[in-house]
Formats: sequence, C-alpha cells, structure tokens
Amino acid sequence: MTLNIILFSFSSFILSWCLLKISLPYLIKNVIYKPNHRSSHELPKPSGGGLSFVISGVVLSLFNGNFLPMICMPLAFIGFMDDLIGLTRILRFSTQLITVSLIVYDAQFMDNFRELEKPTYFLLLILLIIIGIAMVNFINFMDGVDGLVAGSMILIFLLGSIFISNSYLVFVGSLLAFLLWNWSPSKVFMGDGGSTFLGALLFGLLLHSSSLFELVKIFIVSSPLLLDAFICVLRRFINNQKIFDPHSSHLYQRLYQAGWNHSSVAILYITCILTLSISMIIGNFALMVYLLLIQFLIGLFLDQKIAIPFLETIEK
Repeated sequence: MTLNIILFSFSSFILSWCLLKISLPYLIKNVIYKPNHRSSHELPKPSGGGLSFVISGVVLSLFNGNFLPMICMPLAFIGFMDDLIGLTRILRFSTQLITVSLIVYDAQFMDNFRELEKPTYFLLLILLIIIGIAMVNFINFMDGVDGLVAGSMILIFLLGSIFISNSYLVFVGSLLAFLLWNWSPSKVFMGDGGSTFLGALLFGLLLHSSSLFELVKIFIVSSPLLLDAFICVLRRFINNQKIFDPHSSHLYQRLYQAGWNHSSVAILYITCILTLSISMIIGNFALMVYLLLIQFLIGLFLDQKIAIPFLETIEK
C-alpha cells in the first residue's frame, strides 16, 4: 500500500509538471496578473497555474479513495474563472459557502458531536462554516510572495499524510512540481483557483483528524500562515478598513516592502512550519506550544522593528 502511494505521488508530480508546462503558453496569453502599488511583484506574470496541482491531485486522490479534493474543486474552477474574466463577489462567496458546508457535512470529525442537543449542534455547524470560509480566504490572502503558500502547504500535507491519511501525499508531489515554477523568481502564480482550493483542502484535512487533540496540533503547525492573515484582518477591522478589499498590510507583505526578497520571506514562514512539524512528529506537544510562542514573539519583533509599519499601509 505504501509503495502504491509513493508511486501515485510520483505520478502526481509528473502530471502536475506536465500540465503546467502544456498550459503555460495559454496562461501567458490569457491570464496575466498585472502588478499594482499593493503588489509584491514588479512584472506582469501568468496566473492560474494552480489548476495543475489541483487537477493532478484530485484525479489521483480519487484512485486512493479520498473524495475531499473533489468537494473542494469547484473553488478551483470559480477562482480560475475569476482570474480569467472576473466574477462577482456574491458568486465567489456562494461557492465558498456551499463548498465549506459540504466539507463540514462530509467530515468524520462531526460524528463526535452527533449527541449534542440540536440548537448546540446547529451553532457548532455555523461556527465551523464561518471558520472554513475564513480559512479559504486566509490562504488566498497569503498567496502574495513566490513560493510561500506552495512551500508551506507541502509541509502541512506531508504532515497530514503521516497522521491522517497517506492519500495526501499526492498533493505533496503535485505541489512540489508547481513549486519548481513558483519559487522566486517565479514563472507563474497559482491564482485564486489554487489558493482557495488549498484553503478548503486544509480545512477539510483538519476536520478529518482522528481527535480534537490531533486537529489542534495540525492547526498549530498551520498557524504561521493563518495567524498572519487573522491578525491582519483584526487590525484592519480595528482601523475601520474593509477587510476583504485588496491591500498590502500582512506581515509578509510589509517585510517585502522593508527590503526582504521573496525567497527570504518564504523561507521564514516555511522554516516556522517545519520546526512545528518536527515537534509534532516527535510527539512533544509542550515543545510545539513553546515554539509557537517563540515564533509569535519573533513575528512581533519583525512587525515592530523590521517591517514597514502597519499604519503606513492602510488608507487614511
């Protein structure tokens, strides 16, 4: 079984690389991201490359009996069409709502709460759907620097393949292939189709944890991505800013504005996730919490002493 999964992962790598190679001329011609004053890039580049790892990962996941990626796939399609022709916010949100609701409905984790009284269970469902939609958008928000999201998600899905299901190894393979094209200086972006799909898949991965304790640990591993986005949204809300409008207020964006290059920013986040992953693998939860606290303090130092000040990036 393990050998089959490894072969599927290698096949996913090859398929993802080939799909991106074949589709790149079309993306260059039709799906170009044009930088603006908020961007962390200076030159126009093709977007929508995330469909390569989405398609390869979904197809090979089905052969391994993992249907969660298929549930997430509508987000990839809507995200790609939004990059291509532009779609209404209502349509994008509706797709997120339906997709996240299906993920919650399908989650084995919810079996632990079937005995709750109906009002309590209903409130729990609403809370999880809100968290799921937030997670989809948080991962999308974090996709602004070459290699950051792809590199981070490789480690998270590798961890998921160890503790939840080895079927997630196909996404380790497909994302590795994409990362070859997305690492700085990138040749292509994953686009909203790739990032929102990954956010939904991460949410589903969490809900397929075998226990609440395991869910918490994988959430902690993912926290360098999620906390940056959450804290930024919170700070923008406090400063009366529209939280879903494009901006350049995340810590990773402000580090780039302060002179860090793409590789340095991406390596910072990937290293944080790697150290948390190692602590989870060796089974030391206290070490995980200790590392998380250290990383939070490092983030606070970078925010206050290194990055461009947050208030300089918001509209007055």
